[in-house]
Amino acid sequence: MSEEYGNLDGKARVHISKDRLKAYIEVIAPSGTGRGCTLEKVQKALDKSNVVYGIIADNLNKALSDQNWGEKILVAEGRTAVDGTDARIIYKFPLPNERVSPRIDDKGKVNYYDLGLIYNVKMGELLVERIPGKEGIAGIDVTGREIPARRGTDFKLPRGKNTVSDENQLYLYATLDGHVSLINGKVSVDPVFTLNGDVDLSSGNIEFLGNIVITGNVNSNFKIKARGDIEIYGFVEGAEVIAEGSIMVRGGITGGVKGMVHAGENIYARFAENSRLEAGKDIIIREAIMQSYVKAGGSLKVTDKRATIVGGVTQATDLIEAKTIGSQLAPQTIVEVGVNPYYRDEYQQLLKKRTEKMKIIDNLNHNLQVYQKSGVHPEGLSDKKKIALIKMLDNYKTFRQDLSAIAERILFLENEFTKIKSARVKVHQIVYPGVRISIGQSIYIVNDPIKYSAFVLEEGDIRLSSLR
Repeated sequence: MSEEYGNLDGKARVHISKDRLKAYIEVIAPSGTGRGCTLEKVQKALDKSNVVYGIIADNLNKALSDQNWGEKILVAEGRTAVDGTDARIIYKFPLPNERVSPRIDDKGKVNYYDLGLIYNVKMGELLVERIPGKEGIAGIDVTGREIPARRGTDFKLPRGKNTVSDENQLYLYATLDGHVSLINGKVSVDPVFTLNGDVDLSSGNIEFLGNIVITGNVNSNFKIKARGDIEIYGFVEGAEVIAEGSIMVRGGITGGVKGMVHAGENIYARFAENSRLEAGKDIIIREAIMQSYVKAGGSLKVTDKRATIVGGVTQATDLIEAKTIGSQLAPQTIVEVGVNPYYRDEYQQLLKKRTEKMKIIDNLNHNLQVYQKSGVHPEGLSDKKKIALIKMLDNYKTFRQDLSAIAERILFLENEFTKIKSARVKVHQIVYPGVRISIGQSIYIVNDPIKYSAFVLEEGDIRLSSLR
C-alpha cells in the first residue's frame, strides 16, 4: 500500500439507513499512485459494519467501477415486516344506528312513531360473519436482525342468547324467531312480549328477558324491566321503566319523584315533564323537556317545532341540542356537556375502591414479610398454618390483580375526561338569561338572550360559535 507523498489507496465506506433496511457502499478514489479499492476491501468494510443480509452481488462490482467512485451505491437491502391483518366482524342485520330513525313517506311526511326499534329474524337466519385475521410476516434488516411484525387482532363471534355458530366459528345463526339485539357487544335473539293494554292492576309489574311492547299506558307506581328493548304506545306516568336496550315512548313521560326511565342504549319520547331519564347513549325528545333531570351518555336532542328545554338539569357527553333553552320566566336551567355523567360517578367509586384495596394489600404484604423474616420453611408449619399461608398468598395475588384492573380503568376514565374538545351545546333559536351552561369544568352563565349560537370550549373557556 502506498501512502507516501499524498499517494493513498482507494477505500470503501459503508452507509446504513436509519431503519437499517438498506446499506450503501461509497468507494473513495485513490490519490497519486495509490491503488484502487478492491472487492476484498469492500467485503471487509461490509463485515466490519455487520452487513450480512440481502447482499446485492452485482452492485458490489458496480460500486468499484471508477465512474461510480464517490457515489453511494445500494449493495444490501433488508426485508420489511408485513403486519398481520385484524379479523373483521360483519353484521348481516342493520344495527340500531342504521335503522332507528323517523320514517319519511313518499309525501315527505315524517313518522316519529315508526322508528324501526324492533328488528325480527327467523330461526336459522345468518346474523354475523367473521373474517379471520392473518398473521404477520417478520422482516430482517441488513445486519441480520429480525424485525417483528404486528400480529393481527383476532375477534370471537359475538355470540349471545339464542344464537349458534358453525364448527369453524365463522358464522353465527339465530336459533329461534325473535328480535335481534346488539347489547354489550353480544348479538342475541329474544322473543317479544306484547301487552295489549295498560300496565295496571290487571297486569302487575312486568319483567322479561327479551323485548316488551305495551300498546297502552304505563300507570303510576308500576315497574317494567326488560333485558332487551321496550316500546310503549301510550304514556309513562310516574312509573319505573328500565331496559338494557333502548326505550321508545310514543306518548310522553310524566314522572314526578316516583318515576324513572332508564335505558342502557337510547331513549325516544314525545316529551318529558317532571321526570328522570337516564340513557347509556342518546336521548331524543320530540317536543320539550320540562323541569326534568336528564342524563345521556352520548347526545341529547330535542328535535320538533317547539324543541324546548326549560328548568331542571340536562347532562350529556357529546352534544345537547334544542331550539330554545330556558324561558322568560327564568326558572333555573342547567345544561352540562363534555364529561360522560356515568363516568364521573364511576371514577369516584373507583378511587375509593383503590384506596381500600391498597390498604388490604399493604396489610397482606406486611404479614408475608413477617413470615419470610421468621425463616420458617413451609414444611415446618402445621396444617392449619399452611392453609392460612396459602389463603394469604391467594388473597394477595387476587387483590393485586383487582388493583391492576382498577388502575387501568382509572387511567381510561382520566383519558376520557380530556376528550371534551368536540363537546358543544347548540341553540337553534334562543337561550334565555338564567341558563347555566357547563362544558367540562368551565361554566357560562347566560345574562342576556342569545340567538342562533353554539357554545364550545376554546382554550379552557366557553365561547360562542356559529351553528354548523
